[in-house]
Amino acid sequence: MSQTVDYLTGGAIIAAVVIIMLVAAIRVYKNNNARRLEEKSREVEGVILKHGVRYTPKATIVDKEGNDTVSFVKHDIIIKPRKSVKVSRNGDLKPGKWTVLASNEEETAFNIRIGNYVREYKHGQEIVLAEGDEVTPTSTTIILR
Repeated sequence: MSQTVDYLTGGAIIAAVVIIMLVAAIRVYKNNNARRLEEKSREVEGVILKHGVRYTPKATIVDKEGNDTVSFVKHDIIIKPRKSVKVSRNGDLKPGKWTVLASNEEETAFNIRIGNYVREYKHGQEIVLAEGDEVTPTSTTIILR
């Protein structure tokens, strides 16, 4: 009789462990699926990467009334003030055409150092970056799309 009780207790423990593992696996799957769906909703359509150079169509940066909007989508690069990012085919900031966006809706113009020169850029202005350029916002955080 004590052997039967031991088998039942052992079976119950194994069943409990299996149920806990199953619940954990379902929770991980749901979290990963939700993260993938959220990333897909932020993706810009039409970004093409050829031989380490980025090609993109102009993304919409204004709302229906024509007001500037700030949005962050997949493949955007956020650069903080006084932090330099080097353009490289192997890095995050690839050579090619980028749209400069302000991270603050009230800012319409801001200064960025590209290479050795500081220049004023406007929200939504397009720039072309070459291999080896260094991009450094001087006054505000910017988004490159």
